[in-house]
Amino acid sequence: MRDGIKVSIILPSLNVGAYISESIESARNQTLHDIEIICIDAGSTDGTWEKIQEQASEDDRIIALRSPVKSYGFQVNMGLDRARGRYVAVLETDDYVAEGMYGTLCRIAEEHGVDYVKCDYSTYVTDENGERLFTERRISMDRGLYSDVFKPSEHPDTVVDDWYLWNGIYDADFLRRNGIRFSETPGAAFQDIGFLHKTCSSAEKALYVGESLYRYCVDRDGASSNSDRTLKFIRKEYGLLVDGLGESPDSPSRNMLYRRMARSFVRACMDSTDGMLMEVEAADICAWFQRQLREAERWGYVKEDDIPISLRGGYRHLMSPAFGFVTYRGMRTREFYEFLSDGCSVIVFGCGVYGREACRFLKASRYEIAGFMDNNKKLWGNHIDGFAVMSPETIKELPDTMKYLVASEKYANDIANQLREYIASENIFIYTSELVYTENYKKRRK
Repeated sequence: MRDGIKVSIILPSLNVGAYISESIESARNQTLHDIEIICIDAGSTDGTWEKIQEQASEDDRIIALRSPVKSYGFQVNMGLDRARGRYVAVLETDDYVAEGMYGTLCRIAEEHGVDYVKCDYSTYVTDENGERLFTERRISMDRGLYSDVFKPSEHPDTVVDDWYLWNGIYDADFLRRNGIRFSETPGAAFQDIGFLHKTCSSAEKALYVGESLYRYCVDRDGASSNSDRTLKFIRKEYGLLVDGLGESPDSPSRNMLYRRMARSFVRACMDSTDGMLMEVEAADICAWFQRQLREAERWGYVKEDDIPISLRGGYRHLMSPAFGFVTYRGMRTREFYEFLSDGCSVIVFGCGVYGREACRFLKASRYEIAGFMDNNKKLWGNHIDGFAVMSPETIKELPDTMKYLVASEKYANDIANQLREYIASENIFIYTSELVYTENYKKRRK
C-alpha cells in the first residue's frame, strides 16, 4: 500500500452531467475509507467538469484531472499512472456502486492474494415513473469459481464471456509487472478489449464474488456504441493483441483471445448495416478476421459449438467462403416478418439490453406489443418503456395465438425450451440484433 491507500478508483468522464454526481458520491460513501477517487474528464461541455470540481472541494480524496485527448483508454492510463493504491478499479461515470463494494472486494483480495477479484452486478433501467428496475447478472454459471481461487486460463469458456472490467479490482503491482494498460485509440468504445484479455491471460489467481455490488445503467441516451465504426475499432484492438502473441501457436492466451475475438466479430457485424459491410474497408477488415479465425479453427481454439446460440448462425455465415452473412441476415428478416405476418400481439421475453432493443425494433416496425416477460421476480408488475412485465406463469392465461420474441444473448436457448413446455414452437422466435441493421428493416420503418 502506498500512503495507506488500499483502492484507487478511476472515473473517466465525458458529458455525463446527469450521472456524474451520483457516481462520485457512491465512491465517496464506501465503507472502505482508505481510497482515492481519480476523476479524469475529457473536455465535457455539459457541466460534468464543474460537478467534479465541486465534489473535489468537499473531499480531499478526490483528484480532479483533465485529459488533453478524447480517448477512454488515454484517460484510464492517466489514472493508472497517478494511482497510489494497492488495488485499482474503474467506475464508469454513468454507473454507481453499492457502499460495500470496494471494502468487500479488497478484503477478499487481501485474504486470498489474488491478481483480481470480481463481483456479480445488476443492470438497471428507469421506468416511465422514474423508478429504477434492477436485474441481477452473474459473471458465470459455474458456481465453483465463486468459492475457490482459480487460474483464468484454465477456464477459457467462462472468462471469454466475462466482458466487463468495472465490476472488479486489480492488483496494481500485477498490472505493472505485466505491462497491462489500455490502448489509446480515439473515443470511448472497445479500448478495454486488450485490458480484459491481458488480465485474464496473465493472472495466476482470480476469484468471483457471488454478490451483486455494481449498478450498471443500460438505458442512457448517448452511451458509447459507435456502431458505424465498430469493425474498424475492434480490428485495431485485436490486431494489437495478435501482434503481441509471439511465435508459439499452442498457448492458453491464444485460446482465450480467439474465442473472445469470434464473439466480438459476430457482434460487430450484427451491428453494421448491409451497406457498411459491403464497403471496401469493412470487407478488408472482415477478411482479416476470417483469416485469423480460420487459423484458430485449424488449431482447435474456436469451434462453432463454442459460440453462444444467439451468435452461432451469424458466425457460421460470416466464416463461409462466400461471406454469406448479408444473405443470411436477409433470410432471418424474412422469417421474422413471416413469424409476425398475421398481425398478432407479441410478448418480449427478456428485460435486459436485448429485450429493450427488441421492443424498440417492434415499435419501429409497427407491431403490437403485449408486454414484457421475465424470469426475474423483482421485475414482475413493473413497467419498462411503458409496457408491463409479466411472470412466465401468465402464459397459462394468455391466448394461444400470442407470439413470443425471446431476447437474451446468453440464455435464449434455455428460455425457448422453457416456453416450449407451454406453447407451440412456431409461436417462438429468437431475436438477434442483426435484424435491426438490415436494409429491409430500414425501408420498412420509412
